[in-house]
Formats: sequence, structure tokens, C-alpha cells
Amino acid sequence: MDVLCAGSFMIDIVAPHLPAITPPGGLIYAPKGITLNIGGHAANVGVDLAQLGQKGVASAGCVGDDILGRYICETLESRGVEARPQVLKTIPTAKNIALTVEGEDRRFIAELAANTLLRTEYIENLLTEGPRMLFLGTIGGLKYIDANLERLLTAAHTQGTIALVDVIPPTEPNWNHLIKALKAIDILHLNEDEARRVTGINDPLSAARKLRSEGANTIIVTTGQSGLISLRDETEIIMPSFKVEEVDTTGAGDALCAGLIYSLMKTGNPSAPSEDEFINALLEGQAAGAACVSAPGATTAVKAREVKALLKGQGNSILSASLIHRTND
Repeated sequence: MDVLCAGSFMIDIVAPHLPAITPPGGLIYAPKGITLNIGGHAANVGVDLAQLGQKGVASAGCVGDDILGRYICETLESRGVEARPQVLKTIPTAKNIALTVEGEDRRFIAELAANTLLRTEYIENLLTEGPRMLFLGTIGGLKYIDANLERLLTAAHTQGTIALVDVIPPTEPNWNHLIKALKAIDILHLNEDEARRVTGINDPLSAARKLRSEGANTIIVTTGQSGLISLRDETEIIMPSFKVEEVDTTGAGDALCAGLIYSLMKTGNPSAPSEDEFINALLEGQAAGAACVSAPGATTAVKAREVKALLKGQGNSILSASLIHRTND
């Protein structure tokens, strides 16, 4: 195992391009069908990494002892990802229903089930197998891991594993689990709304600086179509985004994390990349995120060919337009 992706597993039941939502008692047929997909941060990042070409990827999440849990594992294995599920006998696999009406934003109906109950001890045990990198997603939505986040990250460091932590807004708006663990996080990824919620600061660069002052090592704040802001050591990086036609933004953050990890792993020393290697990893992460939004589905277009095409077509211009400021200059 080279990369361990841990967090949520779920099933997405998707009905796209609906003409309307029917009133009570009504019936409507889905013109583009109804699809059953695997989802959750740990599953998405694992699949993205495998599709980019990363070897030795494992994904861990919590599922029920049911047909949907087995479907998640079988699908991961078919995509080249080793499935390492924690299985619960009495709690079902989580499901999310996504409805998209033409011209309207998506509607979600989700349940909190097995996906929230991933145990700290389960991931600690997997870390003894020595993965070089850990993607830890869904922080804010994992009951036990949230409560023991610093302990889990310390266990990763003991094994020599680099941890990238990705967050979601917690069910109860309390970010103490994250604040307490900041100094133990190697790379922290948030979007600008999450950064604002954690710090109370609207400006994403100022929010990133606040997190840096409180102990975070490397921070990446994604700002949608504007690109990203990253702080690492004494360097601040503002990088514009790739330009693509957005079809579906589902999974863009997961794809960015996968592209970043894949690029860092290629350096041969993901724990201490040079400044140029880190900037290139940010660029490759953004390219993976841009590829993701160019097609429907969280992992459909996150593939090596699509990412390489974006890097070839726009990479140099994005690097030229990036702002790099060293605070010790």
C-alpha cells in the first residue's frame, strides 16, 4: 500500500435532467435514466488516483453488511483500488439521492448511516502497513475520527506517513476538532466557504494566514473558478484556475486532492518536495479538478489523458500568471 484514502463510503442514486419534480401522487420518468454510483470522499479520491496512474492505492470507509456495501467494494476493486472496508452488522451502508431538474440546482436527500462511524482504531491499524501518504477526507462528518483527529495524525507520523486532510462543515457548527489538530496536519485542504467558517474571515488569503498562524503546516484554499491560494513555509502562492466548460462540479475537491497526491508521489519524496515540485503539484491538482467538472459524475473524467491535455494546453500560462510571495524576502 502506497496511498491510503480514508473517510466516507456511500452510494449515490442519481436522477439527472428531470423536467420537473412531481406533486404528491404524481409520476415522472427520468429521461436520462437513474444511475447507481459509488461515492464518498475516500472512494472518489481512490478511484481518481488509480485512473491517474497511481499504484498501490487502498480506500477505507465504513459500510453495512449489505448488498450496497459489497457493491462499493466490488466497484473499487474493478477500478484498481484495494477496498479495505470496516463492516458493521446492524447499520446500513449510506445512501444519497441526487435529483437534478433542468435549469435548477441539484437536490440531495442523504442519510447518516455507516459512513459516519469509521473507527480511529481501524485506520490506525491500516497505517501500520506503512502507506507513504494518507488522504483523510470527510473530517467534520466522522464521529469517532473527529474526536481523535490529533491522535490519528500522530499515529500517521509515527509510521512516517504524510497526511492530507480534507474537511466538510460539521453537522454541529463546531470546528474545535480541526483547530486542536492543526499542528499535526501536513496538508490541509478547504474551500473558501469552509475557510471562512473555520476562521470567521471572509477573505480567503487572510483566512489561510490565520490558519497558518495557528499552527497549520501547509494550507490550500480553493476558490472555485478563481483558482487557489496556498501557504507553505514562508511562501504564499496564488494560482488561477484552468478554463473549462463546467458540466458537473461534483467531486472537484476530491479530484484536486488526488492530482496533488499523485504529483507529490511522483517526486519520490512527498514529505519534502522542493518549491518547484510543490507548485507543480498544485498545478496538477487543479488540472485534475478541472477535468472532473468537464463531465457528469465525480470521477468520470479524472483520467491521465484528460489531465495531461489540460496541462499541455494551459499549464505554462497558469504558472506564468501565478503570484508567488515569500514573506521572508
